[in-house]
Amino acid sequence: MAHNITDTDGAVFHKQAAWHGLGLVIQEDMSPTQAMELAGLNWEVELTGPVMAGDALTDDYKAVIRKDTNTILSIQSPDYKPVQNHEVFDLAYNLGDDIKVESALSMQGGRRLVVLCKTGTMDAGNANDPVEQYMALISSHDGTLATQGLPTSVRIVCQNTLSQAMAAGGKRAYRFTHTGDIEKKRKAMGEALKFYRATGKVFEEQVAAMVKTELTRDQIQKFWLDVWAMNEEPVVANPQTEKEYSNYLAATVAVSKWSDTFDAERKQIGGTANLWLAANAVTKELQHRIPARGRKPSFESAAFNNLLGKNQDISINVMRHALTLV
Repeated sequence: MAHNITDTDGAVFHKQAAWHGLGLVIQEDMSPTQAMELAGLNWEVELTGPVMAGDALTDDYKAVIRKDTNTILSIQSPDYKPVQNHEVFDLAYNLGDDIKVESALSMQGGRRLVVLCKTGTMDAGNANDPVEQYMALISSHDGTLATQGLPTSVRIVCQNTLSQAMAAGGKRAYRFTHTGDIEKKRKAMGEALKFYRATGKVFEEQVAAMVKTELTRDQIQKFWLDVWAMNEEPVVANPQTEKEYSNYLAATVAVSKWSDTFDAERKQIGGTANLWLAANAVTKELQHRIPARGRKPSFESAAFNNLLGKNQDISINVMRHALTLV
């Protein structure tokens, strides 16, 4: 599942449903506490041990247990300290007592948690294409992600959009690991979030720079082919082998789809042919393409399903590459 939302996960979204159709959609504004309750994310985890290692018990590791389902979410070293879901939601209030939640969800059976807070709207140089600004509060119970605050314009509704947001702005995230004095780290992060709400303009400047980077059709095609080459194989203009020809056809299918998405977005907003639209054409197409169950795969769908299977990495590469061109 590209979204990584299982039957034991919870999700709530403000007004607009997610592409995968899962979760609860709420028309009213949600505070962090309300969002946590509505999404069913008000459960806790606990550390238990010793755990089995081979045929013997050992105190060298602890199990992170989800208390409402008694599911083992991960095995961690003794110095690991969990950050409870409610503590992540509480961090959101450092953005203001009136802060509203756009989406809140867990993934992978509760192993990952995202609380997406709306912090503003900007026009990014085009009043017809407003860009929403969010602060994503992210954490995990499996040791794969530090607890962090990430400014982003990506509406996070699944694992793929989480990857896209982290790729575009990961270097600007405030994060702390799950060791040491967790309470002290949480307070420091709270102060950082207050500072961001008062002064944060970094992402706005990056988006504006990408919007202002206008591209010719040839430059856009080169950008897309570079993206393909980074994640698959470089495209040979005059393929000679079966492998080269297969890659050429798959790249042609992909670029055609990205071009359609790009043209549709540009027509909708009446904007320029710019780097922002070119990059988003790739990530949007990947996020919204869902293989139909029971349908016999055509060459086109097979090529795209291959690409879709790796779209977490591709989203990261697309945004990183785009930012090098600003």
